[in-house]
Amino acid sequence: MKTRNIYSALCTTFVAGLVLVACNDYDAAQTAYEEIVDSDVTITPPNMDSAWELQLIPNVGQHSGEVFVYKDKKYDKLFTRTLGWNGGIGVQSTLLSDGNVFWAFNDSYYGVVDAETRARGNCNFPHNSIMVQTTVSGSLGETDDDLRWLVDYVQTNDPDGEGYYQAYAHIAPDETIMGETDEEYFYQIGGATVFDNNGVEELQMLWGKYNEEKMTRTGTCLAVYSLEGQPGNSTYLKIISKNEEFNIDDVGYGSTMWKDEDGHIYLYVTENNRPLVARTTTHDLASEWEYYIRDLNGNFIWQKMYPTKEERTRSTIMENNYVCSMPQIFRKGDYYYMVGQAKSYGHSVYLYRSETPYGPFTNQKILFNVPYSVDKIGNQYYKDLLRVNLHLELAREGELVFSTNTDADTVGDNFDFPGSADFCRPYFYRVFNWESIYDEDE
Repeated sequence: MKTRNIYSALCTTFVAGLVLVACNDYDAAQTAYEEIVDSDVTITPPNMDSAWELQLIPNVGQHSGEVFVYKDKKYDKLFTRTLGWNGGIGVQSTLLSDGNVFWAFNDSYYGVVDAETRARGNCNFPHNSIMVQTTVSGSLGETDDDLRWLVDYVQTNDPDGEGYYQAYAHIAPDETIMGETDEEYFYQIGGATVFDNNGVEELQMLWGKYNEEKMTRTGTCLAVYSLEGQPGNSTYLKIISKNEEFNIDDVGYGSTMWKDEDGHIYLYVTENNRPLVARTTTHDLASEWEYYIRDLNGNFIWQKMYPTKEERTRSTIMENNYVCSMPQIFRKGDYYYMVGQAKSYGHSVYLYRSETPYGPFTNQKILFNVPYSVDKIGNQYYKDLLRVNLHLELAREGELVFSTNTDADTVGDNFDFPGSADFCRPYFYRVFNWESIYDEDE
């Protein structure tokens, strides 16, 4: 188990031309876009319930004038934590059949954070973690009590002792757990779906296996979780099977997925920013997979053999060789929509559409641009926008809900500095009236 406790001198960053206002040294300043574009067009945003704690991002030309983008301060606060999990890179959420939402995270921080300064102290760094967000009176709960962290802690009794509220990884390859290899392997999150197994509902999830020394993917594990009982029961989200040799996919098909009414689950991945797709034979992730490949004649076919590098290179499902990372699919009306982040950690979030879940995806539009800064104590400017995650199950009125993952300039900046705990953690955005960007194409 890795533990980081890095001490270094506090540095102050001044940003020319941008005024940040805070009530005291440890209040999070509100940040704005750097460029202002004059506009005579005024469009009234939709009415919002004040209890949602949404903060409109002024549109200064960074997205369509009919699209309204909000910072979700309620969910930002919900994931601003001081004990146990206090950060993670890579977020995935799945709606369960009981209305609860299953969350999975990649590399996470566990330990203690100073509540006033938001400085991250002595935390460890398990490679993955899970949580369930529970319902209250039929609605999704949105308080800290509604987040159930399903984790094995090192210890929670002695605040002065080693490992206080630090945690072990949720899932790891058996060879790593048993110490049977000199090279540590670990799992990172993939897609998940609820499967009806002869009348018994279970959660199936793909976990990518990585070699830590080489940082290369070596295959996929299929884990099956029980949905028996309710959160707090020993059976709920207990792993009931783990197929560590599920496949030797070194690309990551199924990093995101879409369960379609046509009886298949579509499994997406990007390779060199080119979206690719496979599908299951049935709604069971364990059923045989088929890969959508363009043959040498330029025709797409479904093949059962795992594709070669050459086959994958010519098999993007995008029109005009559009590129993006982290394709995420959903359906509304007659179209399937793909959300994708601009390549190289870009701040543009693109929207595409297709008449099928396997493309071609066309009509690239900029849905919105993620701000270059976040509302936090200390330096508000992060290094990279590592990932943009779509959370369909959090929508209230048909809006699109996103979280982002960002990092600090250096690993050391994630510890000890005021505000350091608010790098490498999700920030949330809601996008309303997103469909309007295609109005002119109708």
